[in-house]
Amino acid sequence: MNVDENRAKELIREGICPVCGTKLKHQEGCTECIMCGWSQCGEA
Repeated sequence: MNVDENRAKELIREGICPVCGTKLKHQEGCTECIMCGWSQCGEA
C-alpha cells in the first residue's frame, strides 16, 4: 500500500499499519506492525 504522508499519519492514529494495513501493536513507547515489521517510536 503506497499512501501519502497525511494519510499515513491518519492510519497510524487509527491503529493501522501504513505499509500493509494490518492492526498496529503499541509496546514500550513504540508502535509496530507484527506482520511487516514497520515501526515508529516516540510520537505517532
